[in-house]
Amino acid sequence: MLRVSRPSEKEMTEQNENAEKGSTRTLTVRNMPFDVDNEITEQARAAGKSKSDFVKEFLSASFGDLIGNFMRGNGLVALMDKDVATMMKAALADYWYDSAQTLAENRAWCRLLGIYKEEDLQHIMRNGVPLLELRAAQLPGITHIPHGTSLAFALFIEAARRDLPTLIRVHKELFFLQKEGDFLDMVDQIRQALRLPPTERSVF
Repeated sequence: MLRVSRPSEKEMTEQNENAEKGSTRTLTVRNMPFDVDNEITEQARAAGKSKSDFVKEFLSASFGDLIGNFMRGNGLVALMDKDVATMMKAALADYWYDSAQTLAENRAWCRLLGIYKEEDLQHIMRNGVPLLELRAAQLPGITHIPHGTSLAFALFIEAARRDLPTLIRVHKELFFLQKEGDFLDMVDQIRQALRLPPTERSVF
């Protein structure tokens, strides 16, 4: 739970409290600027959530490891990992995708795609399943894939649905080792399959 108030002093207090599952903490944020509070209120209303729930989900996604936890515990991810391995004629390795992907990268995905809770990842995973084979075909020559690869593919597919500014940020933060043009070519292949227009790239 998070309570927002505006006394004259800046202070954050933490109280330990027991929850039914695990332990949680109560955060009291003081001296919140009016414009920030109003923005939180509007976004929470648009999402159909209480302000407390909205902020809790945002903080959990920003400072926890929502993707890593989901990757390791979701049955659909485990099932589709096997299918992706078959599609790629690759072996399913005994390690996890996020052992090579840092916590910062997982948090970047959450921030860039607006992932705040497990249900968001469930939606992304389900929507990505029909295009996993196309994404797999974009990465030929791989002989072993780690557990969690299907979720990584689904995140890329979800990114392909977004606007160009978001895609450019995804490239700069997560796919910077790949040329931007090659990255956007792969995105456009997925967009075509989704019957979306190609990315509107600048022509120099």
